[in-house]
Amino acid sequence: MYSFILWNVSPEFFSIGSFSLRWYGLLFAMGFLLGQQLLIWMFKKEGRNQRDVESITIYMLIGTIIGARLGHCLFYEPEYFLKHPLEILYIWQGGLASHGATLGIVISLYLYSRKHKDQSFIYIADRVVICVALGASLIRLGNVMNSEIIGKPTDAPTAFLFMHGIEENITPVMGNLVERITLTQIDSAFVFGDKTVQPVEVTLHMSALGNGDIKDVLEYGVKEALTNSYDYQEEKFLLPEQLKFSESTNEQGKKTVLFKVYGVARHPAQLYESITMFVLFALLLSMYVKHQGNLPTGRTLGWFMVITFTLRFSYELIKVNQVSFEDSMDFNMGQILSIPLILIGLYILLKSYRGKKEIS
Repeated sequence: MYSFILWNVSPEFFSIGSFSLRWYGLLFAMGFLLGQQLLIWMFKKEGRNQRDVESITIYMLIGTIIGARLGHCLFYEPEYFLKHPLEILYIWQGGLASHGATLGIVISLYLYSRKHKDQSFIYIADRVVICVALGASLIRLGNVMNSEIIGKPTDAPTAFLFMHGIEENITPVMGNLVERITLTQIDSAFVFGDKTVQPVEVTLHMSALGNGDIKDVLEYGVKEALTNSYDYQEEKFLLPEQLKFSESTNEQGKKTVLFKVYGVARHPAQLYESITMFVLFALLLSMYVKHQGNLPTGRTLGWFMVITFTLRFSYELIKVNQVSFEDSMDFNMGQILSIPLILIGLYILLKSYRGKKEIS
């Protein structure tokens, strides 16, 4: 008997009128704010100027955003963005790459260290990566809230049914006819084609306006909205050959409309990454505390790079490819970009274990 997690959480933390704050933006900001406080604590512990952390944070913020955006545009969709260069600036449309963010952070810290001769690049990087691990964990949690960067279909007990797109795509079609939409797992999961699916009952709780005859809106508008949706194209859910609607009236005299879809059970790859990056953050921080900040040069940086990008390489095995050209590759772009970073991390670790303790 399969038992999957129905994930129908809204990506919005809250909204007021036309303004909305999304979980992703909130968690992204939290990553920087918490990382900044952690770095201030380190500088204070080591007797360094805590005001320097403000400069580091600004350098990193700029480097992360520019690097992540350029990384996505150049690594994953170069042909499109070379033809539409102005759209590189459209960050609000999505498209950020963690490997690009890594390069952006490296460049920003190098530029910072050039202006602060008492703080070498390795010295700063050894401390910043502890904060980056925490930030990466929160950002991946933001991806969970957005139901993006999903994994491949699976029948593992940890599988998620990413179903928020059902409500998101039906609501504009139904307008004031519906007050709210609820989803409920029903029956037993089964194999549909090559995917394990879970029947999910969609209940439209109609408003007073929706108590009349809305057959055409249901049979044509709802099905068209779902079949044309990005979530359907991503196969987060499948539809029966024919949507069958049934109606009932609740105790308040309002109509409810029910129909069934099939949620595709998938690995929550972004959640796996969030959890393991938090564990890595805890390990790196414990190393720093244990050695009272007097770790050999490159020790935390090396471990961060090796573990982070080995995990990234591994998780790509259960992720859906981001762009179609990756389908014909033995290793996808995320794996190819991870390999040199793992090797650099191993080199830094080797130098760290062979070298002397600490950094000035």
